Amino acid sequence: MFYRTCVMFTAAATMLSLSTAWGANEIVESIQDGKFVSFTGSKIEMTSFKGKEHSYLLAFEAKVTCDGNECKAADLKSGMKIRVTTINSDKRVVTRIEALDKNQMFANTHDGKFVSLKGTTLEMIDAQGKEHSRTLVRDAAMTVDGMACKAEHLKAGMKIRVTTEKNDASVATRVDAIHLETEF
Repeated sequence: MFYRTCVMFTAAATMLSLSTAWGANEIVESIQDGKFVSFTGSKIEMTSFKGKEHSYLLAFEAKVTCDGNECKAADLKSGMKIRVTTINSDKRVVTRIEALDKNQMFANTHDGKFVSLKGTTLEMIDAQGKEHSRTLVRDAAMTVDGMACKAEHLKAGMKIRVTTEKNDASVATRVDAIHLETEF
């Protein structure tokens, strides 16, 4: 009886916290890039590019892509470059995995250095020194060193990764910056 009560209480508390977060539109995602190690049952093992090991649980309805095409977690191969997305309310559960086998960059991402942000226009320079402008959507997610931030925390010269809409590379939906870390 005690076990059932604990399970019911835990389920109710989880639903309340999720409904509160969803109702407030404050679901914040975290992204971790690295290399795929293994998938067993619902457990994903990966290493960061610095060699740190990470374990995650794959959400039941998680979206998995390989080189931009829908695939299954079982299709992932050891050593593949992967990007896992978690919700900050439970960073142990992966909601999306993007894997690269043949492609060099994740779909809809653009790396470079931050130049400026004027209104909703973000200016950046790519690795070849070419300037690019992106229009930020109103609720664009922003992070510095993996922590949620505001636009004023971005500084000229910071390494950034801009994620754009699938069908419009001029519209940015996310900006991830690096200040203390050396790699994404």
